[in-house]
Formats: sequence, C-alpha cells, structure tokens
Amino acid sequence: MLNRKYAMVTIPGDVKISDYSETVQANTVNWAQEFNLSPFFKPLKWYDRALFGVQAAREYPFASLEHITLAGELLTWLFTVDDSCDRGSEDKIRAVQMTAQLDVFISILQGRIYQGNGQLELALGNIVGKLRTICSDRPFLYQQFSIHMTDYLTECKLEIKMQLHRHRMTIEDYYRERPFTGFCIMYPLVAMFAGLRIPEEVYTHPVVRKIELEISLLGCLSNDLHSIRREAELEEGGFNLILIAKRELDLTMDDAIEFVAEEHSRHLREFETARTLLPDFGDRINTQLAKYIAGVYQIVRGYDDWAVLDTERYR
Repeated sequence: MLNRKYAMVTIPGDVKISDYSETVQANTVNWAQEFNLSPFFKPLKWYDRALFGVQAAREYPFASLEHITLAGELLTWLFTVDDSCDRGSEDKIRAVQMTAQLDVFISILQGRIYQGNGQLELALGNIVGKLRTICSDRPFLYQQFSIHMTDYLTECKLEIKMQLHRHRMTIEDYYRERPFTGFCIMYPLVAMFAGLRIPEEVYTHPVVRKIELEISLLGCLSNDLHSIRREAELEEGGFNLILIAKRELDLTMDDAIEFVAEEHSRHLREFETARTLLPDFGDRINTQLAKYIAGVYQIVRGYDDWAVLDTERYR
C-alpha cells in the first residue's frame, strides 16, 4: 500500500504558476497534434490530461508566453519518449527499434539535418531550431542543453537494455546514472529565457555543478515517490529507488518509501550546504547566478506541484 505521506514529499517554496498557463497548455496540445505525436504515440486525451503546458508554466512562471510554450513542447516531447522507453519491457521489438531511434535523436542535437518523416525526429528538430535561435549569441547554453539531452538519451538506451536483459539496478547504479535522466535538460532554459550572461567558468565551477546535481537528485527522488504506483506495474522495474532499495535492502514497500523520503531530506541538506560554499564572483555575476540557481530550483519545485496538484499521470 502506497504511503501517501511520503508520496507527496516536496521541496520548500511557494506555489507559483504563470498567468499564461491555460494558453500555454492549449498551445502545447496543438503542437503535439501538429507533429502527429497525437494520435500516433498517444491519444489526444493523454496530452490533454497530462498538462505538460501547465507543468512548463509552473517551472518557468516568470518567462514569456513564447518561452513557456517552448518549454511545454520540450516537456511533451520528453514524456512521449520516456513512456516509449518505459514500455520497452512490454514490447521487445519496439524496444530494439527505439534504441536505434535514440541515436537519430542524438545526431539531430549535434546538428545533423534530418531528411525523414519521423514524428519525434521532426518535433525534436523544431525544438532545437527554436532553442538555437534564442541563444544564438550564447552558444554555450545550447551546448549544455545538447550535452544534457545526449546524456538523457544515452540513459534511455541503458534503461531499454536493462529491461531487455532483465538487469537489476543497484543503489550505487542509481546514484551514478539517475541524475542524467531528465531534470538537468531544463536548466539551460533558465538562462536562455532570462537572458542571463554568466561566464562559462562560473557555470562549470564545482560548487555550481554540485548545486545542480543536488537539485537534480531532489527532483529524481520526488519523481520516484510520485510515480511508484505506476512504475511498480511495469514488467521490469527501472530507475526507481523505492523498488531498488526494496529489493536490495530487503525492505517492505512502506519502509522503502520511507528510505527514499529520508534520502530526499538528506539531499535537501546537501543542497543547502552547497549554497553556502559559493565563492564571490563579483556583484554582477553573483546577482545573475542567484537568479539562475533560483530558476533551477523552481524547475523541481514546479514539477512537484504539477505532479501533486495537476496531472493525473501519477494518481
């Protein structure tokens, strides 16, 4: 039985959402239809009920309508791919096909012009073109987005392989691989949308990277808690620490959920500690970096609110 107390664990912060949320949601669903993600991958009702546009409005509450809509399109694409990879354990032929398709996605991110008619490929090309335009004068940001996306797609291939070969992940595997499975993809969009001009050496500073890692883990652990009922129904379990800890530590389901909730609290403390270790980069950069870190934090806080308050995906 799912312990609802821990399934609703979130990070501190106010509930925020853009005034554009309804418009973004409509725009996002229209985009899914334009690129035939609906009905080819999922029925229109699935995209309506998932509320990826609302998720974007919570994650980037102060961005422009154009930018939040783009974030909603990216989230729609990511969740469509994620569901296709999750179901690899139920459709082995499709899983093998999806592995080859993931390589095509990576080539599009790296600048290859796609000549085919695949729905996901064309949709990704549309997103990539818009992002490149937004940060044309800050190419480092697109480079970071591309790296995070490639890491995510590589992890998707690993997860499919794990499902096909019935490989069981360990807790050590989880902490090595899980941070690359989604949240950090959205971080460069914070700087793109806000027009931040932070030097590359600041983005890559070890303390900034540590802060990003801890925020990613907070998002991943929250996602494990929110999605446990759904993921426990899959034929082969994936990157959910509740299921991994239950098996590896021989815990009951409630004890495994409590273990993950405690891990969430531990990494929240790690995040707070890391923030105190930031060096002084000078007033101008410090101000912009504070906006960036707040924006990255809001992505996970916004995801939490979407998962608990809005979507039926995890109910």
